[in-house]
Amino acid sequence: MISLSLKKIALITNGTLYGADLLINEIVIDTKKIIPGCLFIALIGRKFDAHIFIHDALKKKCAAFVTQKNIKPHVPYIIVENTSIALGQIAGWVRKKTKAKILAITGSCGKTSVKEMTASILRKNGNTISTIDNLNNNIGVPMTLLQLKQEHKYGVIELGASKPGEIAYTSNISQPDIILINNIHCAHLQGFKSLLGVSKAKSEIFSGLKPNSTVIINLDSHHFSQWKKDIKNSNILFFSIKKKKYSNFFCSNIKIHIHGTSFTMHTPCGKINISLPFLGYQNISNALAASAFSFALKIPLKKIKIGLLDTPIVSKRLESIILEPNKILIDDTYNSNVSSMISAIKVLERMPGYKILVTGDMAELGENSMMYHQMIGNTANSSAINKIFSIGDMSSEITKIFNNGKHFLNKKKLSEYLKNVFLKKKKITILVKGSRSTKMEKVVEDLIKESKKNANFF
Repeated sequence: MISLSLKKIALITNGTLYGADLLINEIVIDTKKIIPGCLFIALIGRKFDAHIFIHDALKKKCAAFVTQKNIKPHVPYIIVENTSIALGQIAGWVRKKTKAKILAITGSCGKTSVKEMTASILRKNGNTISTIDNLNNNIGVPMTLLQLKQEHKYGVIELGASKPGEIAYTSNISQPDIILINNIHCAHLQGFKSLLGVSKAKSEIFSGLKPNSTVIINLDSHHFSQWKKDIKNSNILFFSIKKKKYSNFFCSNIKIHIHGTSFTMHTPCGKINISLPFLGYQNISNALAASAFSFALKIPLKKIKIGLLDTPIVSKRLESIILEPNKILIDDTYNSNVSSMISAIKVLERMPGYKILVTGDMAELGENSMMYHQMIGNTANSSAINKIFSIGDMSSEITKIFNNGKHFLNKKKLSEYLKNVFLKKKKITILVKGSRSTKMEKVVEDLIKESKKNANFF
């Protein structure tokens, strides 16, 4: 981060400094990450109060603190009204002091994938920071921005939310030069109440947009008409998987392989053949979004192509695992919602052999959760999937609707049944999916163990 004195931090946060002034080069919010000489900000959440860790921080030679309480340690400290707000204020100041171009991403699905693809491309052209993992909330975004130094050319920031107001806050801290709303789908409906509520919440990203900036719009997600009034004095780039009236970026010659996807990408400066190490149509869309981001920064198509190919595979997101010859496991257990479930079905039906979808519940869908699970059952019925196994309170609605479904009451019985099918079939693809709360990765782990045992037996 950019070095700051405690006096300057007190000024930025409207706080009061007690003790001597120091120069700070590192800010932490987790005592496990404390290094000698750092500043520790004691955050307070609904279920925790980091002020109780101040003694631990002192033992690790923390140099100073930002607190909401008069703690009287033997080191300098700054008292502020709200430590979480103070963190955002410091991050916002750091962002304004750098010349880095900030790209901000929000949307219902694919934020992390677009972030990884975009960062991979931009790193071919200059020093780049990006959101670590999916730390995209009111704490994660400021911590990402604090990584910025004068030598950074780009910052790729993921903005997430589970209720209204959160993206407006992080967007205003980030002050993005280029923004993307990747898509709008049925996700976090408990917090947003409706699809329109999701759309309004994601459109909060426009509130922090700098003048004469660029907006990237997905024409396959039909909410642009609602956002037109919010997009002022901005350049707009449009993308869609298939060519549409306003598409600046679109695809042709799409091919889905066991280990990835290939297509021809059409852009305002020509077309180029692209290979992705990812499965699924949604990742084609994500690649178009990342390419539009990069094009807005004048990155050449050849660097875009190399950056997309070099993007690291994100664990547990349609991650293809070859267990045995002709036996494929697709781990998509990172999370689940209606859109990503439909995408998973489309991926699975293009895979070889006997096709099984193993699913847990789609969480946070609000009062219409049953209807959305039934919708997935109907979607699967018109697909080439052979079998669906489900577990969870709501996922039973999927297997009730699907013509060849089976519901389980616990993971142990599900895993045992699945292992038997896996052993019997000579050619099979199994896709496992569910929301984070369902912990479907346990099923994946069981299958991998069974495959290793089987390999050792023979």
